[in-house]
Amino acid sequence: MRKIFLTAIALLSMASASVFGMYGVDTDWINFLTHGNQFRARLDQLGFTLGNDTIKGTFGFDNNTSYGGVYGELLSKASTSSTPAQAGTSGNEYNFRPSISMGLGYTSSLISVGVGYSATLGPRVNKYNGKADAKLVQQAAHTPVLVLNAMDNAFRMAIPIQVYALNDKLPDGTKLSVNVVSVDSQFRYYTGLDMLPQIRLYLRYGGGNYKDETETAKIGESFGFDFRLYFGSMVEEVALQPYVKLVYNGALGKYHSNTRVEAVKIMNSGYNVSNLQLAKSAWNLNLVAGLGLTANSDIVSLYLEPSLGLKVNQAGSTDKNAKETYGLGYDVYAEIYITPLKNLEWYFEASIGNVGDTEGVAFAGTTGITWYLPAL
Repeated sequence: MRKIFLTAIALLSMASASVFGMYGVDTDWINFLTHGNQFRARLDQLGFTLGNDTIKGTFGFDNNTSYGGVYGELLSKASTSSTPAQAGTSGNEYNFRPSISMGLGYTSSLISVGVGYSATLGPRVNKYNGKADAKLVQQAAHTPVLVLNAMDNAFRMAIPIQVYALNDKLPDGTKLSVNVVSVDSQFRYYTGLDMLPQIRLYLRYGGGNYKDETETAKIGESFGFDFRLYFGSMVEEVALQPYVKLVYNGALGKYHSNTRVEAVKIMNSGYNVSNLQLAKSAWNLNLVAGLGLTANSDIVSLYLEPSLGLKVNQAGSTDKNAKETYGLGYDVYAEIYITPLKNLEWYFEASIGNVGDTEGVAFAGTTGITWYLPAL
């Protein structure tokens, strides 16, 4: 008990220092309880996980590249195109826009549980608070997270809840409010079977509204899921992991065309309010087959994952006869790990393709090091 107490004190002491962290506002948190002690420095994250066999913690920054960030960019210049329309900034201001994350977890073979929190800084906006002159204030979205593992880590889940709210009172006394909540949860089950080693399910919901003294209008509401089945086999020294996944995202209701409402993304990119009644709801569907290949040597490890699938998209339309469109989705993803020393690892990750909601071909990549640390 004394050792647990001293470990907790050490973690809290580190959390109060200027240290960078590893987790953002999405389901990356699902790895928190199984990560060993490590310090990680990449273009999009810089941080640590530390603890012992019972208690562990993390703290710091994440770049949130999936929500409008750019790899390596924590400090960005405001502009008309990168700042929400309601901000009213001139483009001469700089925005510090990371997620500051911290978490604490308890681990055991029977059940492990962790709680996390991320405060995501967004673009600064003009706020009146009932006065004639506006004041430039920092926006923020808040993401509490619940992480739980059970059955000796065979079952894992992470449920982050993003919350964004902006309230203001104009000089004429009009009160304005924007509220958005979104959930991006993930559930995994490792079966222990050679033929079907892993099953994953992602469930997503988002919704928000805009309100003033004359009307209440919905920004949008959406629901989506991502269901994956992983298979496994070995060919000589190469591990094969074929998989299939079915991904759906759709707008709820017929008044907007946003198939995935996300609180942090709306804070970073702005929002549209529409009371237009559509005849066709917006949705998209991806059916993907992929193959993961893993090969290891004493120094180098390689993971390669090509995938190919069918993309179906139904745009929101006032025309009840509007038809969905079909396309071919493809993607190639790769990870390379180089370990010149026992506890020091260089990492490179890259992907190119159009499997998701991408129009055209998108390329993304990041690199960095991981230093594996001894237990406390």
